[in-house]
Amino acid sequence: MTLINKIFHKKDFSDIRLRPYVYIKPSLGSSALMMVLLLFPQILLLALTKSVDSLLIVLASVLASMIAELLYSSVRRQFSFSPLFALIQGIVIGLLIPSTYSAPALFFIALISLLLCKYAFGGFPNAWANPAVVTVIVAYIVNMQAFPSYMLAGQDWQTRNAALYLIQKGSIPLLSSDAAITAFLNEHIFSIFGVVIPEGYVTLLWDFPSTIPAFRFNLVTLVSSIVLFSLDLMDILIPALFIFFYSLLVRFFLPFITMAPARQGDIILSLLTSGTLFSTLYVLQWYGTTPVTVSGKVAYALSAAVIAFFVMGGGTSPVGYMFTVLFVNLLSLLIQVAESHSARKNIETVIVSKLNALKEVENV
Repeated sequence: MTLINKIFHKKDFSDIRLRPYVYIKPSLGSSALMMVLLLFPQILLLALTKSVDSLLIVLASVLASMIAELLYSSVRRQFSFSPLFALIQGIVIGLLIPSTYSAPALFFIALISLLLCKYAFGGFPNAWANPAVVTVIVAYIVNMQAFPSYMLAGQDWQTRNAALYLIQKGSIPLLSSDAAITAFLNEHIFSIFGVVIPEGYVTLLWDFPSTIPAFRFNLVTLVSSIVLFSLDLMDILIPALFIFFYSLLVRFFLPFITMAPARQGDIILSLLTSGTLFSTLYVLQWYGTTPVTVSGKVAYALSAAVIAFFVMGGGTSPVGYMFTVLFVNLLSLLIQVAESHSARKNIETVIVSKLNALKEVENV
């Protein structure tokens, strides 16, 4: 009896199932479905806060994204498992556009931009340029006035605590429940560690007052990231390294540029504004735009952090993160070329060594 016959002879065919394959990690479909479910609370909060204009913006971008995917698949006449990803792209685009933007205008901008991205760069997941990023940048160029401006300028960056300065200045309207929640946290939690947090940080976490929805619900984004990373639905390496390197640059190098007190860069402001948390989770490592090796991912994250530092500074940037991703995607092409060259070299080395070993055996 051959080895194959022995294997099948011992096989218990009663265990055969309609889904015999086992994934070492969740499939793309499962990851996409969970991302949609985790984006839904953001939309629900927009509805609960009666942000009708933002909901119309999201609806317009979702329709444009789905239509663009349908047209692309129809013309190319090829199978595409992208409708779910098109839905994600539409939601992400809508959440990154200010509520003051015209919904009909965004619909046509998104439709044209996404179609051009698909034909110029390739469909999912072959596009090196993130289609959502390109769409938001085009929308920004078309109507810059609709986007909010930097909340800090000039000497404002020289303050010891920029976030607290904005709160005390009144630039960040506080939630009505901010004082009560802050008092509760200080009395029952932070008092254990001998720490007292000022009023305003609850607002920054729960509902940052911005016309761009993706900038608002930071706590929801944090919870979503915990779910995605804990279930291994998303690689944590690039987001974690980016946040770490960017925070270091803001903390230690920003004061040298702004002439602020040394080592006093405001990390909280940099992470809770500019849509940093949201974009790091849903935009930075979109499929097909990142390297695949560990060293490549480290280089990608470090490059993104450096670019973000020079583009966004210490925070409150309306579209700085989008330009950051666009620039780092260009660098990613070079990183991936280096990865391919290294992999080819390693393969050739292994093959040559194996051939030499075979020749030695033949000579013996």
